[in-house]
Amino acid sequence: MPEEEKQKKLSACSRHRFLYIPPCTPENFWEVGFPSTQTCIDRGYIKEDKNPEARLRRRQPLTALFSPKQSQQD
Repeated sequence: MPEEEKQKKLSACSRHRFLYIPPCTPENFWEVGFPSTQTCIDRGYIKEDKNPEARLRRRQPLTALFSPKQSQQD
């Protein structure tokens, strides 16, 4: 059988394979186990801030908000 006829016959038999192409799996999908922290940073799963923002301080200390009540004498 000539090569051209083989290709024609093959495309006629396995035509169903090209109707739906499944999506590719994501990179590192089939790796088993947990990656190290450095690997997660390299892959971009963890965002590492070089200069983290300073935390805001309270205007009033907690002791002023939740101090015990003083006895009121009339």
